[in-house]
Amino acid sequence: MATETIKLILKLGKPLVGRLLLYDALEMTFREVRLRRDTECPVCGDHPTVTELIDYEAFCGLHETAAG
Repeated sequence: MATETIKLILKLGKPLVGRLLLYDALEMTFREVRLRRDTECPVCGDHPTVTELIDYEAFCGLHETAAG
């Protein structure tokens, strides 16, 4: 991810837009998988419904109560 960030900032090379690079450290192999954009995605689709960050601690019930 850091390499992709540097490539985007410096506008060098070909970014992995629409692709995912899989790396197997045990076998020392790389695999590239093409991805299609999901137009129905609630975050990045044509009509997003998730437009801000959520409070994950509250979502998971991790906030301490007065007794807790």
